[in-house]
Parts: sequence; structure tokens; C-alpha cells
Amino acid sequence: MDLQRRTLLAIVSCVLIWLVYERFFAPPLPEPQAQQQVEATKKEADVKAAEERAEERKAAAAAPKVPVAEHRLKTELLALDVTNHRGLVSGTELLSKHFINADGRGEDFLRLDGNRSLVIGFDGSETDFKFPRDPAWEPTGKSDTQWAVAFKNGDVEVKGTLDLTTGYEGTLTIDVANRSTETQQHRLTLLSAFGIGAENSYDVHRGVCATADDWEAYTPSDVKDSSGEVRGRIRWAALDSKYFASAVVPTPEVAVQACRVGTTTDGKALTTTLAVEPVTLAAGESHQYVFGVYFGTKELERLEKFQAVPGVHLEDLIDWGWFGGLNRLLGEWMIWLLRAFYNLTGVWGVAIILLTIVVKVLTLPLTFKQMRSMKKMREIQPELEELKKKYGEDRVRQAQEMQALFQRAGVNPLAGCLPMLIQLPVWIALYATLNTAVELYRVPFLWLPDLTQQDPYYILPLAMGALMYIQMKATPSGVDNEQARMMAWMMPVIFTVMMLFLPSGLGVYIFANVLLSLIQTLIQVGSNKTVAVKKS
Repeated sequence: MDLQRRTLLAIVSCVLIWLVYERFFAPPLPEPQAQQQVEATKKEADVKAAEERAEERKAAAAAPKVPVAEHRLKTELLALDVTNHRGLVSGTELLSKHFINADGRGEDFLRLDGNRSLVIGFDGSETDFKFPRDPAWEPTGKSDTQWAVAFKNGDVEVKGTLDLTTGYEGTLTIDVANRSTETQQHRLTLLSAFGIGAENSYDVHRGVCATADDWEAYTPSDVKDSSGEVRGRIRWAALDSKYFASAVVPTPEVAVQACRVGTTTDGKALTTTLAVEPVTLAAGESHQYVFGVYFGTKELERLEKFQAVPGVHLEDLIDWGWFGGLNRLLGEWMIWLLRAFYNLTGVWGVAIILLTIVVKVLTLPLTFKQMRSMKKMREIQPELEELKKKYGEDRVRQAQEMQALFQRAGVNPLAGCLPMLIQLPVWIALYATLNTAVELYRVPFLWLPDLTQQDPYYILPLAMGALMYIQMKATPSGVDNEQARMMAWMMPVIFTVMMLFLPSGLGVYIFANVLLSLIQTLIQVGSNKTVAVKKS
């Protein structure tokens, strides 16, 4: 009965709340006249939109049909497949030996899969002339490094010229001329695309919009439902994966007001769209826009020395991790060492191991300090246990007595953690360095087919886990036995699971580091036993 009363009371309460809401708080129904006006406005907007679409179809139908033309631009490092259909760029090919596939062709990192990049367009809401969605671009010139196209009707003439200059760089020049007898306004847009492909958590694709002071990055999941937009004076826009990037950089004379990141209609590519400040042209007047373009690897030196538009800091595309500037400082030094060891040995896997040894040697004083602290903590462990038993109920007194014991023994409990905290930026910088070193891309080592991919056979993670367990068991611990036993199996399990999905180049570093730590521990434990025997 009690349950039934409560149920009935709940139902009555809900009904009363609904009646009160309907009576006093619910918004009033729109007046019939207002409702009719809203419907009329909506209908008028729908009619206008339909008329605009019809105008676009009419303009497209009226545009002369031009056969699809294709061409290929080349520098010493890059080939671009270009076309006059929908957009200028249809594909890429990296020409360095490092990126040549088994079929003899270089890596096509854009992977557009039928989409196009560098699509010239105009914002219809702020442009007086009609410009088709798929204009009939007429090829007007070509060479080994240049591709020129043009579109014209009675109102406007638009020319696009793509030049490859050197390395992965080039320029895109767009000329807009008013062919009518009246003043015209237009707002230029430029769309770039980058194929998403088989994305994973260690090769995330991004659309990046950079302003004068900052930058904003969007992943495909960020723009799945709606586009991301950055407003203000845009410094550059880029699309990238872990090792490759395409970027569009307006020259100082081109005032880009907005950058929008989205996806193509088929969902296969991520896009950035730059919207330039509206420009008004008198009859017969023309205006020119110049952009620097980049299609290539995310190598620090190349991004820093971007020549098409100097001083834009395209190197901000490299993600240095949590510690930003510090990571970059350490990372640049580590990349230099990594390349130096590769030049010495000719094997990237060996270069990683040599880099591990250097980092281990440099952090050795901190490791020794950590182990000395742990040894002292182990020596006073029985006294700490006695204090815990004696003052178990009095936490304040227990803490005071433990602090006094630490002072008498000359032990700082934080000394064991401090060296690890100091090394943390080094570890993160090294992680970022190995994660962004394009030199390791598709490079094999021993049984590993690619140092930038996970170990397909899981040999490295399992071997590292076993080695870490041995190292943890051999390391003198400053904590009680129960905690030591827990740490001895928890840490290897955690690191093994992590390494299952890490790039194997990073796995080589961690394995080498654990092996060196084990050797160091065995040497130190052996020397401590020798000293103890001599004293006795």
C-alpha cells in the first residue's frame, strides 16, 4: 500500500506541475496572422533560394563546355597532378627515394580520391556576378613548373596561375577582372582538401587556421556535424597528418578575414576554405591575389625557411606536446643528434639506440640521486613502520614524528620523485621528436617493417614488459614490500599495453632505455654488495 500511495502521489504531482506550467509559464501560441506572416516569409525565402539555384544551373549551362585537361608540375622533390576540372590539384607525388613505393611511384600523401584541392570560388552572397560551381576553366599556359587556366563570361574574367618554385613550395596567383559596364563587388574563396584515409589515434588529420597571434586546429570528429570557423586576419591555413602537410599562405596584401574547416560531401577529405575581404571593382578594373602554397613533409627546417611568404612561422604546424617551447628546444637538439648518428651508422634504428644512450648518460646523475634516496628510504623503512603502529590513530603526531625521522636520517621523501619529474620534459620532448621525425617514415629495422607503425608481431612490447619486470624486481625500493610487489607487475603491464599501439621507433627507444636501466641497476646493486662485504 505504501508503494502504491507513493506511485499515485508521484503521478498526481507530475500532472499538477504540467497544469501549472501550461497555465502560467508556457509560451503563448502565435497569433494566426503572425503565424501566416512567418509561413509567408519562409515561403518567400524558399522561393528565393530556388531562384538562386536555378540561376546557378542556368549560368553553368550557359558556360562553354571545355574538355578535361591534365598536366604535371615537377620540382626536384615534388610532382603535382593538375587539371582544369573543379579544382587545380588532383594529386601529389613525393619524388625523394625515401618515399618511392614498390610500384615505382612516390607517395601521394594528399589522397584526394576524386576530390580536388585549390578550388577557386566566390561567396555568392557578397558577389555581384554569377560564378558557376564547376566553371569551364580554359587552359591558357603550361610548363614543367607552371599551370595557367582562365574563365570568362560577359561580367567577369578570372585567371589562375599555379607555379612550383623549389622543393615543396609554390605560388598561386588569381586575377579577377570586371568585364561589365558597372561597378562590381566580389569576395574570393579558396578551398584546399586533404584525404582523411584510414585515420588512427597516432596519425590524426587536422585542419589548422592560424591568426596573427594564435592558431586553432580541428580534427574530422570536431567538424563532423558542423564546420569550425576562425575569424580575424588569417596568417595561413593548413591541412596535415603526422608527417605531411598542405598549406595556403596569403601574402600581406591579401586580407583573408575568415578560415573555415569542414569535410567534403563524400566525407573522404578534410577541407579548409579561406574567405578574402570583399573587393569592389569599377568597370574594366582588375585585382590580383597572391598566395604561397606548400605541399610536402613537416620537416622543421623547411617549414621555418618557407620562402614564398617569409616570416609566417609555418613551423607552428609541428606539435611539440605539452611543454611547448621547452620541448621544441630539446626536440631540435634531439633531431640533430638523431641525424648525426644516422649519418654515422646508416641505420635509423641504431641511431635511435645511440640517442637513447646519450639521453641516459646525461640523466645519469639524476638517476643516481634517485637510487640513493630510495636506498635511504629502505633503510629507515622499519622505523617508519613502527611510527605508523605507534601513532596510528593520531595522524598529525604521526606526520610530525615521520618528518623528524626524515631530518635525522637526512632523507627527503621528494628526492626520489624529483629526478623523475625533471626528466619528464626530456621524455615528452623525445616522444614528440620520434613522433614527428619524417625520416623514420616507412623505414624498416630488424623485423619491424616501419618505425612509424606499431610492431605487427608484438615482439617488442612483450619483450620490453618482461625486461621491465626483471628491472623492477632488481631495483632497490624505498616502499614497503607489498607496494613493491604491486609496482613490480603493474608497471610492466601498463607499459606493455601502451607499447602495443605505439610507433615501433618509440618502442625501440623505450626497450633500449629499460635495458640500460637494468644494466645500471645490476652494476649498482653489485657494487653495493661489494662495499657491504668489505665493511663487514
